[in-house]
Formats: sequence, C-alpha cells, structure tokens
Amino acid sequence: MNDVSDQEKEFSDIELCYKAMGLSFSDNPDQVNRTYQKLKDEYVKELRSPDVSGRTRAAENLKQLEELFKTITGSLIYKDYAGEYEKYKALKAENLAARKQKQPVEKEELIKCPYCSRPIHYKLKVCIYCHGKILTPFEQLIEKVFTARNLIVFGVLLLAAAAVTVLVKHPEIAQAFNGLLLRALAIVHFSGF
Repeated sequence: MNDVSDQEKEFSDIELCYKAMGLSFSDNPDQVNRTYQKLKDEYVKELRSPDVSGRTRAAENLKQLEELFKTITGSLIYKDYAGEYEKYKALKAENLAARKQKQPVEKEELIKCPYCSRPIHYKLKVCIYCHGKILTPFEQLIEKVFTARNLIVFGVLLLAAAAVTVLVKHPEIAQAFNGLLLRALAIVHFSGF
C-alpha cells in the first residue's frame, strides 16, 4: 500500500514539475530539453542585468529550473518515455531513409473541375471546392441519353411500334379497333363535346 502512494506522490511531483516549466505531461523529451534550454538562456541573460534584485531573482529561478529539470529527467516515467521516444525517432529515420532509396514518387495527376475550373485529383467523384459531381465520359453520355423526357419518349415510341406490329400481323384486330374508334368519335360528335 505504501509503495502505491509513493508512486502516486512521484507522479504528482513530476506532473507539477512539468507544469512549473510550462510543459504538458505528454511533451516529448526534445520539447522538454528545448524548453529547459530556452528558460535557462533567459535566466542567464537576466543574471547579467544591472538590477541587483533582478539578478537575485534570476539566480533563484535558475536554481529552481535546474532542480525541476533534474527531477523530471531523473524520474522513471521520463526515462521510460525517453527510451520509447528514441525508438520512435530511430524507426522514423529508418522509414525516411527507406523512402529516399526508392524512386521518386510521380506527381499526382490533376484535372480541372468542369464546374469551377479548379485543379482536383483525377480519381475524385465530387469536386472538393464546389461539390459538383465529376462524371467520366461514359457517365456523361448515360446522363445525357437517359433523361426522364427521353425515357418517356422512348416508351411511347416503343408502345406505338408494338401496336403497329400487332395491327399489321392481325388485321381483324385493326378492323375491330377501327369500329370502336368510329363509334367513340360518333358518340363524341353527337353528344356535343
């Protein structure tokens, strides 16, 4: 139980040290070192000040800064994080070196949006600027040919062609249809419509 409270106290102390230096607990070791160096340079500069009280304040601040930095860098938490961060940097450097050894990457092909004329990637289906739908030439053809109006006209023509074909093949239906049509016209004529 005592061991747990010691760990919590150490964690709390280190967190306070980070905050006192203006850092967050998630800052990497490079950031901790840069902040330490920046504050140290600032306090050393103040040590050269002609103001005696400013020099003593700077000396105290420098002493506190050294203690804070020593506490942070001496902690197990920081050492573990620094070790993992070094592994991360080494892996990142390896990946960068591997990428440099590969052939140069070709530039992505850009096309102009047909609506706003801004350059966009050729694989996009919707313009990221004007949100216009980008169609392939085949899709443009389909969209122009298969409009609602064209489909209705095609349906009416197909129905008319089917009716003509049936009437040509079966003349008795044509005679019956003519008789019905004549009666309907007579009814309309005599009823006064």
